[in-house]
Amino acid sequence: METTRQPDIFIASNRLPVTVQKQPGRVEVERSAGGLASALRNVGGVRAWIGWPGAAIEVAQRATVQARLQAEGLVPVFLSADEERSYYVNMCNGTLWPLLHYFPGSIEFHDRAYEVYELVNRRFAATLLERVGKDDVVWIHDFHLMLVPALLRAERPELRIGFFLHVPFPSQELWRLLPQREELLRGLLGADYIGFHTADYLRHFRNACLRVLGLEAGADSLLAHGRRIGLGVEPLGADVAHFQGLLAGDAVARHLAECERRWHGRRLVLGVERLDYSKGILPKLRAFARLLETEPARREDTVMLQVVVPSRAENRSYRLLLEEIEREVGRINGRFGAPGRMPLEFVHRGIEPAELAALYRHAAVAMVTPLRDGMNLVAHEFVLCQGHPVPAGSQHRGVLVLSEFAGASLSLLRALPVNPMDLAGLASALGAALAMPVEEKAERTADMYERAVELDSAAWAARFLRRLDRAAAHNTATRRAVFDAAAGDEIVRRCRAAPLRLLFLDYDGTLREIAQRPEQAAPNAELLRLLARLAALPATEVHVVSGRRRQTLLAWLGNLPLWLAAEHGFARRRPGGPWTEPVVVDRTVLARVEAMLLDACEQVPGSHLERKACGLAWHYRLAELGYGSWRARELRSALDELLRDQPFATLAGHAVLEVRARGIDKGRYLAAALAATAAPAGAFVLVAGDDRTDEDMYQAAPADAVRLHVGGPLAGTQALPTPADLRRLLAACADQITPR
Repeated sequence: METTRQPDIFIASNRLPVTVQKQPGRVEVERSAGGLASALRNVGGVRAWIGWPGAAIEVAQRATVQARLQAEGLVPVFLSADEERSYYVNMCNGTLWPLLHYFPGSIEFHDRAYEVYELVNRRFAATLLERVGKDDVVWIHDFHLMLVPALLRAERPELRIGFFLHVPFPSQELWRLLPQREELLRGLLGADYIGFHTADYLRHFRNACLRVLGLEAGADSLLAHGRRIGLGVEPLGADVAHFQGLLAGDAVARHLAECERRWHGRRLVLGVERLDYSKGILPKLRAFARLLETEPARREDTVMLQVVVPSRAENRSYRLLLEEIEREVGRINGRFGAPGRMPLEFVHRGIEPAELAALYRHAAVAMVTPLRDGMNLVAHEFVLCQGHPVPAGSQHRGVLVLSEFAGASLSLLRALPVNPMDLAGLASALGAALAMPVEEKAERTADMYERAVELDSAAWAARFLRRLDRAAAHNTATRRAVFDAAAGDEIVRRCRAAPLRLLFLDYDGTLREIAQRPEQAAPNAELLRLLARLAALPATEVHVVSGRRRQTLLAWLGNLPLWLAAEHGFARRRPGGPWTEPVVVDRTVLARVEAMLLDACEQVPGSHLERKACGLAWHYRLAELGYGSWRARELRSALDELLRDQPFATLAGHAVLEVRARGIDKGRYLAAALAATAAPAGAFVLVAGDDRTDEDMYQAAPADAVRLHVGGPLAGTQALPTPADLRRLLAACADQITPR
């Protein structure tokens, strides 16, 4: 009996979960202790982890490194020193990191940085494609690889692809500062499921896709290219089993004894950060100094240990930050210290796990005060070590002082919340933490300990993969119901064999991708060539049926031998002929409608009015998200009341509210065109559209017509994911027919 193979999981991240050290004559590999490596340590079914080994490996050594890593299921993606500088230092750390963390003043733009970023993302995608099977799962991590999901999707539509962002996603106003804002969003939309630490980050990403790309969205999904991309909030916690194991071991006990000896009679305030301007280290030190100034007794009974783990030593701004931190430490100790008794101790090195767990356990207060952070596992680790069972009768509990701008603040709700830029508030919170009664500390810690255990990194990984599987299964089922090669071949066969071909094609969203601004949707040379080829086929009529103004269609397509229908069929033009209007309409009421829409333009910044010969369109794609659609609903209700007995009606489209002549729609145009054509038996009729305005055409088409809906499934039609897919199908039809 044949069994179904379980899918393999392939993980891709900027760095491998190891550090590669080049030694004379050999290569040393040491496991990393980072949060991602810990979180994915126990994920079952992982076939390979793809990533950069963290150093520029000479070409002569690459085979040795590759063989050494392959034994551990690791696949290196090698970068030259120049690629590392442009991709990692300049693009990832110089541009994306400050943008994502709300530091627009620190953003750097470097020549070729994005070009190399794209090249490296393509290399990651190619490395994956060499290894994955059609039923496998690819899990991509973080902002270094934002283009990889779409690159994989283009080559392997059937892959199950997940993406997790470990850092914040900023508000759409900040995201739009990035020149490559569209490319990176489209790259991410190749995934089936995208996870974020908090609902705020999810909402910001969703809004950026709505504003920048004009996508349709649900509360927890986006619709793009005929697929539904799931969005989820997946807060990542610490590795619970790892810390529980450490705390039960002898090494932590030895370090705890050393802590008791070293700081006997003094309470420890602990800070642990990687060197980075987003971590708020300087404000924290200054708040501690303010506490020492306002409460002099703390100089004797309190000591602060600030651990700064080295990071990005190649970056000059980070070296300058380190120098400033060291100067601040010197100033504080010089002002408040005494011989043999310094209030602030500073360590600039990595801390091995057992020592770190002991520090967490011993600390009276942990100050985790980043200016902006995706999650911050230090907060979770501190809570796990503080909440771990203590000997009977022990009253030693610590307090967590936590920035409201860390993702962890939405999970660890019993911490003392602080604004890290409010030095007085920071100092006050620190003082309150030191003075907190033991009973309250124990209660807070117990509540947060339960939550920290729930957010265990192993459970996080399993939960993400389950949700990815559901999202991918939906898209797989949709794809099977959509369009396949056999359906395309049958359409091409029918088109070639037919004695007469009648093509009715919508423009925006069908032949051409939706653009943010109407004028940006002009046909490019490729589309013009395709339409010219189709119009040149024997016994073929090509009708472009659009809601656009006649002037626009004439300017864009008037030189081609096409039938044009503007304003949903109100204005019509044979190839080379004049425009005609099938009905006479009393336009008197349009003056009042225009006044209402102009008023809406004033009240909704970013919206604008388009005047047509027999109608008006209020566009709000560039308006503030949510507000534009809310005003559109309100406006439509008022207009429907005004137009109740008038020869006009409203019509809602993609971020547009139209008022058009009643009884005029694309279906009536199609029916009139068919009636005017002496179509022989076996004539081929193809109708393609993308939104509500095109459904009238589908309904008016003959029973044997080919109905194509671009963007996703619709009852009674065959679905194509994108306008590019429709253009390829039409080109395939043209390839099979000899032009006249």
